[in-house]
Amino acid sequence: MDTRPSLLIIGYTNIDINITPTKTTTLPGGAGYFAALAASLITQPIGFVTRIGTDFDPSLLLSRILPDGIHIIPDKPTARSIQRYHSDTDLTQRDISLEWGVAPDLCPEDIPREWTDSIQYIHIGTMHPDQQARFLSWIRSHMPKTTISIDTDHYLFSFPGYLEKIQENFRSADIIFLNRNEYAELRNITDTHPFSIVKQDKDGANILHYGKETYRVQAETVEPVDVTGAGDVLAGVFLASLSKGIPEADALKIAVSFATQSITQEGILHLFI
Repeated sequence: MDTRPSLLIIGYTNIDINITPTKTTTLPGGAGYFAALAASLITQPIGFVTRIGTDFDPSLLLSRILPDGIHIIPDKPTARSIQRYHSDTDLTQRDISLEWGVAPDLCPEDIPREWTDSIQYIHIGTMHPDQQARFLSWIRSHMPKTTISIDTDHYLFSFPGYLEKIQENFRSADIIFLNRNEYAELRNITDTHPFSIVKQDKDGANILHYGKETYRVQAETVEPVDVTGAGDVLAGVFLASLSKGIPEADALKIAVSFATQSITQEGILHLFI
């Protein structure tokens, strides 16, 4: 039996600091971390390429994910994402700042070469658009039959020159994930793109083919506690389901269900209990 992964997640692992008017919580997180762990709930093995420092406890990752692509760097800290929510109840409004740590050093050379023949799907999580472009270029050159998906975050759109680079990366990917705010600004991409997933927060998600909605899933109504990473959970579960041969409509149902469960408590650990 081949023990190499068919799904590879590439992305950041962070220490998330979530600040509301009444409390501060510190939890493991990051776009790659959430997507990879969520995918591991659907299929095994999962490949994950990330960099962390010695200030991060990798025990959950290493118990669920193949260790070959998890690089522990002793001389730099793990990236930190500081998210300041405007209220305790409206968890959609937040300001984000980053302390990059080891994150900018993540590169295609971190991909284990023994995986290149087994991978069917690769997901590139939210990261600097130049960094995403390097991964896209390398994967297209070395793994041309692989289906590549990509995600971003709306806060990156405000940096000079980033929007144009994000648009170029999205055009180069086979599957794109974006939330409703990103969709509003990237309609020029989604209207001509063969496969888009639009994350609609409490309203679930929908699949677009060349800008036309082909399937929509309504999310269950829950009381949100921590919405950080929900979109990454959705992406990881959706792709893991596709890698098992599950049709895209059913894969989206499963993904929305897990993403909805993920926001009912802080962090992601509760999904494994």
